[in-house]
Amino acid sequence: MSLTPYDEALKLVLENVSTLGKEKLPLWQALGRFLAEDVASHTDMPLFDNSAMDGYAVRAEDIREVPARLKLIGEMPAGGEGSPKVERGTTVKIFTGAPIPEGADTVVPVELTKEADGYVVVNKSLPMGSNIRVRGEEVKAGDLLLKEGTKIRGYELGLLASLNRVFVEVYRRPKLAILATGDEIKDLGETIEKPSQIRSSNNHTLYGRALELGCDVYHLGLVRDEPRTIEEKLKTVQDYDVFITTGGVSAGERDYIKEIVLSLGFEVLFHKLRIKPAKPVLFARKGRTLFFGLPGNPVSCAIAFDLLVTPALLKMQGYREEFPKLWKAKLVRSFSRRDSERREFLRGRLWFDGELLCDFSPKNQSHMLTSYIGANCYIVVYEDIKELKEGDRVDVFPFSID
Repeated sequence: MSLTPYDEALKLVLENVSTLGKEKLPLWQALGRFLAEDVASHTDMPLFDNSAMDGYAVRAEDIREVPARLKLIGEMPAGGEGSPKVERGTTVKIFTGAPIPEGADTVVPVELTKEADGYVVVNKSLPMGSNIRVRGEEVKAGDLLLKEGTKIRGYELGLLASLNRVFVEVYRRPKLAILATGDEIKDLGETIEKPSQIRSSNNHTLYGRALELGCDVYHLGLVRDEPRTIEEKLKTVQDYDVFITTGGVSAGERDYIKEIVLSLGFEVLFHKLRIKPAKPVLFARKGRTLFFGLPGNPVSCAIAFDLLVTPALLKMQGYREEFPKLWKAKLVRSFSRRDSERREFLRGRLWFDGELLCDFSPKNQSHMLTSYIGANCYIVVYEDIKELKEGDRVDVFPFSID
């Protein structure tokens, strides 16, 4: 069977993804979710002219010549009202956020003044309008603030609260199941009985990544390479939006996943990719459920999830940006390889030092999960490229979508 290029595989995945349904949540439950509605402001922000500083509300013409001595006629706290009008030669003490008194057009910061015996001496002249937040300068009523598909971070949560949004409409979380397969794997706390056994990490990697992406995750445990046991688990596939298995998708005698999904009536859309690592990936669907058979090697499993499952999960939740989004960065160390037939994804580190720079992990084998220590991006080595030289500008994409 020919290997499927990555771009074609990603296109097939996204063509088979539908955005999930919507639900209305209390605002405090919406953190990390994706908006299912546009959000416009129903009011000007700020709603009234107010002070940006603690200081004194004055008329600019009264402080053209300094020092200027003004009579203190009142005080306006934040949330206050009913301040006396600022007439010629007078001032009102004002606090940050307080409404600007009638007649005032400037606020002088307290550090530029001295108050004594019912008067305030202003020691510096300021232009009219200084330190005043004007009504509507941030937002006008009717302005579109957040587009449908926006991820709600803490910042958006605060903005929605400022709009008095008690409830917000968001896309439903994907229900995602993880099933790890393999005779050799042992879960946390289980005893390693012989040298050929290994500790299972894939299910925990995927569990963590899926939670980070906002999914409701169901860990279905570890099962041996026994077709009947695997088949019983896969019969529940339509209880989920996404079903993932790890291991059993290569070409060995005990790699049963493809045979099982075909026998259960899944539509297999591709099997095996022209990428490195993560060549043995199987993608299928049954009804509305997407199925990903991911490799057993820890790095291959993680990369396949990031390259194919992540875009699907984001689209399900209404994310509208392109993913993965490629950036250009300067490579600080040369890289070479013998086999250039497949597109390779190097775990790397991206940082800014006058320009975007990147470096790759020295541990690039598909079993070395330690290659992710300190990594924050993938560096792309395209097909037919055998060498990247120090100083080359290369394509990278960050792990984070924010």
